[in-house]
Amino acid sequence: MNFWTFKQNDSSIHLAVDGSCGGTTLGLQMAKQTISAGGRVLWASPELPDATRFSQIFKDVSLTESSRFHAMNLVGNIDQSVKSLQKTAKSLPNVKLVVLDDYCPATGHIPIEIIEAVNGLISSASWTTLLISKGGTSMKSDEELSARGKSKINSDEIWFLKRPSSDSKRILSMDGEIKDLRLLEEGFVS
Repeated sequence: MNFWTFKQNDSSIHLAVDGSCGGTTLGLQMAKQTISAGGRVLWASPELPDATRFSQIFKDVSLTESSRFHAMNLVGNIDQSVKSLQKTAKSLPNVKLVVLDDYCPATGHIPIEIIEAVNGLISSASWTTLLISKGGTSMKSDEELSARGKSKINSDEIWFLKRPSSDSKRILSMDGEIKDLRLLEEGFVS
């Protein structure tokens, strides 16, 4: 079984997902890979990742290593939350991945204050930034899913995670590179 891995390159990634298809799981898998390589992860979200899913993905990571996963609640004023996240990322040693999960409303346009805060985080980053949000319905006939705010968010890459059917198969599109994945309890495999 080959678990999916990503190339960590201090880029900013805008991940648009079909609802409930594994976006948080993909982020947790990236966090596990980062921590296993000696890095530190900051995770910000309105709700913490599901404890069961977290333990499934991190089951073979030692307690000492998992202490390099720092989670904060992303509520209230987004600008203050992101500034706190930036300050924490710059004060802790060896931060390699910062994740904003469900950082914007699930539908509609992303509010400008969120876009400005996210762009501020990206511009100050010396780590990989992962932005996870629900995708929108594309108006283009050749695309099923759209990355909302893609023309306003200054990300280096746009990824899409789609569920082509009701089973465990998923399609990850990373700036045009397509990966066929399967979602298991322990994470994504290729």
